[in-house]
Amino acid sequence: MIFRQKSFVSFLIIILLITFVFSVGATEEKTVLYFFKSKGCPHCASEERFLEDLQEKYPSLKVLDREISTSEENIELLRNMGREYGEEIRGVPATFIGKDVWVGFTDKIGNQIEAKVNYCAKNRCVNPIVKLKGEGSPTHQTVREQEETIDLPFVGSVDLTSMSTYLSTALIAFVDGFNPCSLWVLTFLLGLLIYTKSRKKIIIVGLTFLTVTATAYGLFILGLFSAFQYIGQLLWIRVVVAVIAFSFGLVNIKDYLWFKEGISFTIPERVKPKIADKFRDLTRKSHSLPALVGATILMALGITLAELPCTAGFPVVWTGILNTQGVSGATFGILFLVYMVIYLLDELLVFGTVSITLQSSKLQEEHGRALKLVGGTLMLTLAVSFLFAPELMNNLLGTLIVFGAALFGSLVLVFFRKKVLPVLGSK
Repeated sequence: MIFRQKSFVSFLIIILLITFVFSVGATEEKTVLYFFKSKGCPHCASEERFLEDLQEKYPSLKVLDREISTSEENIELLRNMGREYGEEIRGVPATFIGKDVWVGFTDKIGNQIEAKVNYCAKNRCVNPIVKLKGEGSPTHQTVREQEETIDLPFVGSVDLTSMSTYLSTALIAFVDGFNPCSLWVLTFLLGLLIYTKSRKKIIIVGLTFLTVTATAYGLFILGLFSAFQYIGQLLWIRVVVAVIAFSFGLVNIKDYLWFKEGISFTIPERVKPKIADKFRDLTRKSHSLPALVGATILMALGITLAELPCTAGFPVVWTGILNTQGVSGATFGILFLVYMVIYLLDELLVFGTVSITLQSSKLQEEHGRALKLVGGTLMLTLAVSFLFAPELMNNLLGTLIVFGAALFGSLVLVFFRKKVLPVLGSK
């Protein structure tokens, strides 16, 4: 009897051990996928929906999603995993399965991810976090977006999936280009050069001035973008960018309604006479062309620093938008070129007109106020959408809604200044 009881107990223990082994084995056979995403990233949203469907199709798939816009810890994990896979990953979405990593998301990448999941369901694949700790094979394969891209000479592969990003870049750069501070300095300089009656001097000095100011401004933008890339996509960064843009927008709108009263992002009146005197000395005393060019370079650098408060708002919000959308590499390079070319269009037009006609006109106060109004309302709408609805800038319709709202706001403020303020003033 005792022997039978012992046999029965032994049998139960064996059954429990077998069950435990199988359960452990089942856990180990789970396919673990790490998915890094960011709020406002259109490709992340597409892949998130794709992975939800994939989990229903493959019950053994375990998706561990990590939000990097609100967690410094997840950003550090992404960087560490990227280094282990031999990649310095700057953008999202980023997907890790076994020994493979994908950056970005397209239909083609989706097919590759599903094929990998199917393979791992039949063959044991290393958990990416285990690989990070030094276990598993060091070999890996990196897959990047290939669909909807073009290869450009000297540039590389450029993403064309987010045309809204190109549209928003073009529109922001266009409004940024009509900066009253920069236009005032350029028209003043060209107006003085007209009196020399030398088209050659106008062309050389004008091109030198534009080249130096554009280079300095471009370096400022590149510095902003690099800083955002280094910091990452934390929520507090979005808040800071939105607050800066909102503040610049309010001050510019204030300048439209009450010009230069209180805080104003314009070249101070006390500085303008000094700039004018230096320009006059520049055109009168510099007889040699090299000396004139050298003096123009120094003046352009000084003026760039002086007018930076007028211009900083748009680059801050633009680079913030690109960082949120995970734009980097060759795509950013193309967007940066688009921004700078469009930014310079109005100044090149003014410069070309003066060079051909040898006639110039000064920027009037009313013109400056109008430019500040458009820039201010656009910065306000960009700040609000960037903070509360960043996904709006991820498609053409949303982008048009944001810029349409800015235009409508400008018209409302024009009506307020022309019709309402006079009535309030008379009372």
